[in-house]
Amino acid sequence: MNVLGVSAFYHDASAALVSEGSLVSAAAEERYTRQKHDPNFPKFAIAHCLQRAGLTAQDLDAVVFYEEPHTKFTRVLASVLSGYPRTRQPFVRSMKDWMRSKLWLRNELSRRLGIHPERIEFCPHHLSHAYQAFAGSPFDEAAVLTVDAVGEWASTGLFHATRGQTPQIRPLETIPYPHSLGLLYAVFTAFLGFRPNDGESNVMALASFGQPRYLDEVGKVLKIQTDGTYEIDQSYLDHFGRVPYTRKLVALLGEPRGFKENLPFTTLGAPGSGISADHQRHADVAASIQRALEQALLALADRLHRMTGVPNLCLAGGVALNCVANSALLRRSAFADLYIPPDPGDGGAAVGAAAYRAFRDIGGAALAMTPYLGDSYDEGSDIAMLSHVDIQAWEAYRRPSASSLRGVRLEISRHDDAGLVAAAVDDLRTGRIVGWFQGRFENGPRALGNRSLLADPGRVDVARRLSRSVKSRAEFRPYAFSVAAEDAARCM
Repeated sequence: MNVLGVSAFYHDASAALVSEGSLVSAAAEERYTRQKHDPNFPKFAIAHCLQRAGLTAQDLDAVVFYEEPHTKFTRVLASVLSGYPRTRQPFVRSMKDWMRSKLWLRNELSRRLGIHPERIEFCPHHLSHAYQAFAGSPFDEAAVLTVDAVGEWASTGLFHATRGQTPQIRPLETIPYPHSLGLLYAVFTAFLGFRPNDGESNVMALASFGQPRYLDEVGKVLKIQTDGTYEIDQSYLDHFGRVPYTRKLVALLGEPRGFKENLPFTTLGAPGSGISADHQRHADVAASIQRALEQALLALADRLHRMTGVPNLCLAGGVALNCVANSALLRRSAFADLYIPPDPGDGGAAVGAAAYRAFRDIGGAALAMTPYLGDSYDEGSDIAMLSHVDIQAWEAYRRPSASSLRGVRLEISRHDDAGLVAAAVDDLRTGRIVGWFQGRFENGPRALGNRSLLADPGRVDVARRLSRSVKSRAEFRPYAFSVAAEDAARCM
């Protein structure tokens, strides 16, 4: 049984292949196109999956798309028509997209892959997330919580999963659109001057510099019920406007931050200078929506625990990328153990879609989940290319904030494993930044050692150079520590 899972046409397009009960490969299209959050048909990711397994598209028993397009269309249509005539422009744009290709997705996939339409299947979006969460978990039984922006109609799903003879994931409850924690957090992402569906990590980082002084105000928007569910007052939001919030939210929280306005907060050394009252207010708003999100997730988790009575929780959906909220779930919820797949968002939903179909045939076996499911490359061709690089020619393309390349020389040397580690350590000790490349690349947005930039965490000057000149990222965003497995418990 060879099953290809596909996620596409919203953001983070990806593909995953389950062959004979094993997860062979999974990759996001952005890794090949270099377009962050690439939503387009994942032709390169699919080609990688098939090549890795030594298969062609004709060898596939099923191709499973990660949502049901016709059901999603009813939600899109109802949403844009509900605000007509104000939403006439979004209506025209969305209908063009849907009528052009999205409604005919079965035929589109069949045409692109060259297989019969009968082999194309669809998995409800939140069920894809549920299988994605449970498939690689170590649990024989678990509660499953899926939280994201929106699938077809659902924005939050509560499930009960059992491994057994044949894995079963039973839906218990859903919270429908427009009551969405993911969309609400995206609205606050825009309010704080970042790009929705990309800058949510900035909000999470900015929250650490504030206090939840606006928690009561946020509570007027996000209303957590005594039974653990929630509602969102839509009068504060405008999903079809130029900005996704109304003047009512501005009246509640103050003026939003301008997109180009710099924030002086920093994790690197002394606190940033020039922190104005508005800067602090923005940090406090970030802390408030972060705290409100954690409270909502804890309430949902406690409700799910009461419904299932099991000690294990699996979590997926884009909101599961909020690691601070995940920590709160692990420390403060009624569940004893928590499992989150390497890529819990839409980029990993292709894994869930493939598992949804494959589990019908492979029984109760769990998928051997690892982050390292992407492509690998022969370093010989890279070395051959580097030997022809003229670094001085790059000077014309250097960013103004980056160091000059004049006088820089390229040296190529070879080491065995021990020598390579020693050379990297020497570079780190002298303040260099090391690009570490090995094995198959990671599935998901986290750099986990196979495609990573390394720097000495004790050197603030190096961390500042990494943020300013290499990654061009805000200094209030932290970096992750890399530690040996045997020392991990000391860092908890």
